[in-house]
Amino acid sequence: MTSTSTTHLKGADMNTHSTEALSVHQLTRVYGAGAGADRSNQVRALDGVDLSFATGSFTAVMGPSGSGKSTFLNAAAGLERPTIGHVVVAGHDITEWPEARRTRFRREQIGIVFQGFHLMPYLTAEQNVALPLRLAGVRPDKQRVRDLLGRVGLGDRAKHLPGAMSGGQQQRVAIARALVTAPAVVLADEPTGALDSTNAREVLQLLRESVDTLGQTVIMVTHDPVAAAYADAVVFLVDGHVAGRMQNPTADAVASQMAHLDDLVAATVPVGSVA
Repeated sequence: MTSTSTTHLKGADMNTHSTEALSVHQLTRVYGAGAGADRSNQVRALDGVDLSFATGSFTAVMGPSGSGKSTFLNAAAGLERPTIGHVVVAGHDITEWPEARRTRFRREQIGIVFQGFHLMPYLTAEQNVALPLRLAGVRPDKQRVRDLLGRVGLGDRAKHLPGAMSGGQQQRVAIARALVTAPAVVLADEPTGALDSTNAREVLQLLRESVDTLGQTVIMVTHDPVAAAYADAVVFLVDGHVAGRMQNPTADAVASQMAHLDDLVAATVPVGSVA
């Protein structure tokens, strides 16, 4: 029987494996930090975050509203550039790359699953899955597309448009799309937020299976302790800082920790500092 434990991190490396799919170093994002900006109006969404994620791992990122979860995911995906720090994906520091280069890299090495699915309504399921390959200028492997749709239980829906599918089915198409390029990492932003409990469970099982059977790396932002329990570990963010990490999470343990985040925050404040 596995045990659940919470540890406090002070810029520690959370990767116990030798291979990292993604890492961030001193990741800081300040909004309103332009030249001549009034500091009183600045918002520090992330503040010196150091994390790394092993290849073939499943990590949930949790925290209260405003903790920096979405900002972290956007920075990790290269969708926005950090104010300070570095983002390294599959050994490539993408931080200073121009937008066009980051976009090309994201199409090939970063799969993204959104809460709202973001499927093209005029494309069929198989066309949506193949879209990242077409955008990258690669001829889609039809067999791989069919195999992925079969893996997510939609082999018989390949020719259906999104409007003819349920929310759960659309999210499963989105997962297949995220996996089609065999990316270094899949970033999932509240992937079950718009689903009922049955469809949410199916989506979470698919993400879990992508790690266990395909060796995929998944980083999932969620507010749901039940969803977090599918992960290998949970990272807790509070006020833009890494407050702690839980190994082998259970829904009850995560819910309990979320109810006592102040204890984690207090434990990360050095002696003599003001919280």
